[in-house]
Amino acid sequence: MASGPLKICVCGGDNNTHLVAAFSASNPEAETRILVLNEEEATKWENTLDKKGGMVLTINEESGTKRDVKAKPRLVTSNPKEAINASDLIILTTSALDHEKYLQAIEPFVNRNAVIIGLPGRPGFEYLCYKILGSKADLCTFLSFEEPSWTSKLIEFGYQVEALSAMKVLVGSIVRGRGICRRPPLMCLQMIHGSQPLFRPSRHFLEVTLSPNTFLRPVIIYGQWDKWDGKPVSEAPLFYHGISQETTEILNVCSQECLDIAQALTTSEQVRVDVTGVQDLYQWCMERFKGDYSSNADLHSILTTIKQFADLRHVMKEADGGLVPDFDCLIEDLEAGLVVIKGIALIAEVQTPKTDELITWCQEKVGKQYLVNGELTGSDVAASRCPQRFGPSTLEAVVNGKLLDQEL
Repeated sequence: MASGPLKICVCGGDNNTHLVAAFSASNPEAETRILVLNEEEATKWENTLDKKGGMVLTINEESGTKRDVKAKPRLVTSNPKEAINASDLIILTTSALDHEKYLQAIEPFVNRNAVIIGLPGRPGFEYLCYKILGSKADLCTFLSFEEPSWTSKLIEFGYQVEALSAMKVLVGSIVRGRGICRRPPLMCLQMIHGSQPLFRPSRHFLEVTLSPNTFLRPVIIYGQWDKWDGKPVSEAPLFYHGISQETTEILNVCSQECLDIAQALTTSEQVRVDVTGVQDLYQWCMERFKGDYSSNADLHSILTTIKQFADLRHVMKEADGGLVPDFDCLIEDLEAGLVVIKGIALIAEVQTPKTDELITWCQEKVGKQYLVNGELTGSDVAASRCPQRFGPSTLEAVVNGKLLDQEL
């Protein structure tokens, strides 16, 4: 193994950033820098570190006990040059909506052997990386994971974060560049996290792109609020544990549409790609939440008995003396999710009527326009990561991740 500490830069400022930074900074083999582009937040975090002498990571064990781990990042800064500084791993832990500004900020300082990780990356991550990094992209290695490694709660900004529950398995894609990674990136992620979750590589990045996790949240929101009369409610409904049988059926249909896209890509005579690792939602849940649900009789039984999500509720906001759904959370699910899936489906010539219906409903709720008469020609496509954003794309370009750089 290469000598010297592993240099890691964690990018972001939310609870997930605190979580990953604390895991990394608690490992003596890692030198951890944190990049927060918001200067005020970066200063606050740095001052807290100076005052407290480090961070505390509170880990919830499967046994029900908790343990505190001390962590001491080397620095927190809003200066991309200072943060990157020949980093071996650059980990983006922010919302996908912030990936573009972070990639643009770090691009001048990324070295030829850099590893850039989306934790989570969300669909279209590779397309965005290739676009922003330009010629550097061929030298870099990109990893993109389905979702965060742990659910987490921020106790005190800049100081304490609680790791609530880990995924059993976290699947990520690896797109290898010509540069030589100083250490195997997947092994490095496993090293800083410990035994949980188990980081597992996919065969192709499109397996992660087509993951059931992409449509899970928007379908649940749609199922809960599609027939809502618009009147405020007294409390936020349960999210997973409030799923109806009807919503479960919609989830199964969307799952099948992703499988149809995967099948079309795998059997296409235009490209040679194997994305048969795409799982249906039932299989995905069985693996990701193994041991954390009360019943696996069917998909509905699993989703409504996942213990770690027992108290999770819909995102709401106050209005007229009650609560109404805050649909703004759907923007990320559209621009770095459903719209990307639809874009690939169009190029692969696969019909996705339920996904179309879902996009149409969601875009109306957030005041955006992506899908128009079945095509991605809406005014907000340029904010998304779908292939159509970058200009006319062949199936080969979609599979390689290198789309034409002709932004709308």
